[in-house]
Amino acid sequence: MSFRVKLPVLLGIISFLFFFIHFLLAEFTFTHWQNPKGENTLNFNLVGIYSSFVFSLLIGFLTYYFLGFLYQYILHLIAHIQDNELPKDIRNLNPESEEYKIYKSVRFTLLQGDESLGEEQFENKFDWKTNQAVAVNKQIPDIHIPKTPGFEVSVFPSVMRYAGADYIRIVRAKDGIFGILAGHIEPGILESSEKVFIHGIVSSFGDSLFSTEELLEKLENALHQFTFLKLKISAFGIQNKEDKMSFLHYMDMPIFQFSDHGIQVIEGSGDDHWYPNHKHPLSIADGIEIGDYLVWASDRTLTQFGLTSFEIMEEFVDYLLDLKPSSSRQMLLAIAKKMSALGAERNLTNPMEKLSILVVRRNK
Repeated sequence: MSFRVKLPVLLGIISFLFFFIHFLLAEFTFTHWQNPKGENTLNFNLVGIYSSFVFSLLIGFLTYYFLGFLYQYILHLIAHIQDNELPKDIRNLNPESEEYKIYKSVRFTLLQGDESLGEEQFENKFDWKTNQAVAVNKQIPDIHIPKTPGFEVSVFPSVMRYAGADYIRIVRAKDGIFGILAGHIEPGILESSEKVFIHGIVSSFGDSLFSTEELLEKLENALHQFTFLKLKISAFGIQNKEDKMSFLHYMDMPIFQFSDHGIQVIEGSGDDHWYPNHKHPLSIADGIEIGDYLVWASDRTLTQFGLTSFEIMEEFVDYLLDLKPSSSRQMLLAIAKKMSALGAERNLTNPMEKLSILVVRRNK
């Protein structure tokens, strides 16, 4: 018998039992609670009121309990339907694993968006896609920078709710610090979904469980399980006791190294984005001395300001050497101030809106 049939049958039986018991109680009262003269010893009107009140409370309690049961049943039914909608390889994962929860969350955020927010409710298709990208992006928590001995880190922006910001994450490693900057040039649903996937991958690494090179290798292996086209990514690991940095850098914007000697450019493999079917060997940069700053900026900087990476470097050489910041936060604020000035020169209303910046200072 289906649930649709069981429900009215069950309610009918419960109602019948309550009214039958009420009838028997009234019959018992009228039959036995009389004196020999046939006079009633009780106010039968009050008996009817009291008994009706008691049975009403019982029916209300059972209705409340039943509605709670029905709600939990519907939730279980929805979860079962959603699980059946997932790809077979995802269904085989542990339902408690972060990868399973993230995939399920992203998939049904998009599904609900398709059903509840049609494109006709927005002025144009771009607004609808931006709204959905923001909704997916909210799955990522705000950026938390762990205290890592020997390093000082500052990032912009510190929240991940804006779909136009690249994904930034800093993780403690056994032997130092591991970080990642990832995204596309243009925001959208695909980019936000990939950022959520990458967040799940990085979150699975734990805290100080692996070395910097092990983390980079794990990240590379995990990314090759997905077909991330046009992905912009820079992942790095710096050891506490070494002046070297191992990294994977697939962006147009290079890594800038600021020291007392000036500005140096650290290039990656020469590829401007990640290729899912290519091998990606780790690159090595040495000479990361105590007091040096490493700066990552998203490729959106180039499109936002219409400059090449070399032109951007020229803008900052004298400016930062004269300023001589003493912390990663001061460096970040100095860069943001300069970027805002460059934006004002180009009549940009909000030049920092599409930028993501990561600054690492080595203290020992």
